[in-house]
Amino acid sequence: MLLTLAALLICSAALAGEDKLTVALGKDEYITAGPRANLGKYPLNAKIFESLTTFDQHFRLLPCLAVSWTQHDRKIWRFVLREGVRFHDGSPLDAAAVRRSFEQQAQSGTLLFEYESLKDIAANIIEITTPQENRILPYILSHPYLGITKIGSKEPVGTGPLQFVRYEKDQLLEVKRYEDYWGDQAKNAGIVFRFLPDNAARMMAFQAGEADILADLPWEALPELQASSGITLRTSPVGSYVGLMLSGKGATAEKRVRQAIALAFDRQAISKAVWHGLGETRQTLLAPSFLGSHEALLADLPCNPAKAKELLGGRTISLALISGFPNANAHGILPEILQAQLQAAGFEVRLQKINDAGLYHSMMKAGKGDLWLEKGSVNSADLTFLPHLLFHPEGYYPKQLGTAAGTVAFVDHIAKARAAESDDALRRNTALALKEIVTEELLFIPLAELPFLLAAQPDVQTPELHPTLLTTRWDQFASVRR
Repeated sequence: MLLTLAALLICSAALAGEDKLTVALGKDEYITAGPRANLGKYPLNAKIFESLTTFDQHFRLLPCLAVSWTQHDRKIWRFVLREGVRFHDGSPLDAAAVRRSFEQQAQSGTLLFEYESLKDIAANIIEITTPQENRILPYILSHPYLGITKIGSKEPVGTGPLQFVRYEKDQLLEVKRYEDYWGDQAKNAGIVFRFLPDNAARMMAFQAGEADILADLPWEALPELQASSGITLRTSPVGSYVGLMLSGKGATAEKRVRQAIALAFDRQAISKAVWHGLGETRQTLLAPSFLGSHEALLADLPCNPAKAKELLGGRTISLALISGFPNANAHGILPEILQAQLQAAGFEVRLQKINDAGLYHSMMKAGKGDLWLEKGSVNSADLTFLPHLLFHPEGYYPKQLGTAAGTVAFVDHIAKARAAESDDALRRNTALALKEIVTEELLFIPLAELPFLLAAQPDVQTPELHPTLLTTRWDQFASVRR
């Protein structure tokens, strides 16, 4: 099997030409049929699509397809589109195309904001009216999942620096440079993304030189790669989180039990063992720059197994620990370490590993677990995005998967954050919302925040990395082969 995969990689590299790159990735998670189809967009953003706004490596908001935006009252925003932008099929980008793209996402239930109306009031101006006051809509629109799609196309058509060539399910996605791109041209002629879910196969392909870039880098392989001569290892700013979602039902319905679970974990030891010291042990899901001084509102819970046993009062609580999202392979040895630390604090723990995100979410919806191990990413310049997604009653997890929702106070703080008239008020209310979840109710236990790691061959020029796989600027990688 490994030889077959290696042969496929050699073949693709030979066909690609000197200026193309091959990237070795993990499992193919694309949805390719139905209204939720996301080929080329999520979870691997191949730079086919672009959103109205974007952000840099430190989550600072930047213009993209929209060059400017203004709020005309508490609920109305107008975005002026960049002139001269064309989709990959040659058709022009205009406000009507943006409206149709958002409408299609709304119909499929994948739009990340609510609207009362969408109007193309001019060829280059899209007007968005929201149900409630929303002062952070430009930040919300920066998420790559809101990339503008040409509706009606049989294949993925966007406006990005790379355009679709071909896709083979569970095998590859190929893109090429879009020659009529409105901005700086891609630095490579194209990329073949190879899906290799087996960690060993992915490592072998890279070490044999059959892949130019190793993404989805297995953390357990980091010491070996660090010792390899000629390999370029790049690390991004922190942009991903790893933590446990607690069901708040059954075994975790009692707050004292949730407190005991939180006290069981030695996060410094976990970071050293799993992430070789690169995991930052902080009490928030968000990037360090997001909350500023208000991060101090989220009090730390130090490791204290003795206190955990005291809270349990001599009881042995049985827990089902489910690993995990995006898949169990992404967590390496972490589940076993969590299991051992919980057992040392007086819990009985049954561990189950799930390598399919759909099955994981269906089990979550059915309530077949107590602790849910997840690795997620900060993929938006919007501070409230992750708290809303995971814990708001109208967010995806509580609404679609039936997970525990935040308190009334949490909902109030999110509303205040989205209506905040200053950055400081936005940060403070977001921090207070997270405090309700992490410190007060203990419905989420942060374990670490992580950088995005990537390994490249010596003849690959790598840019400064963005914080996550989804936000990686693949168009900025270049081959320097001679």
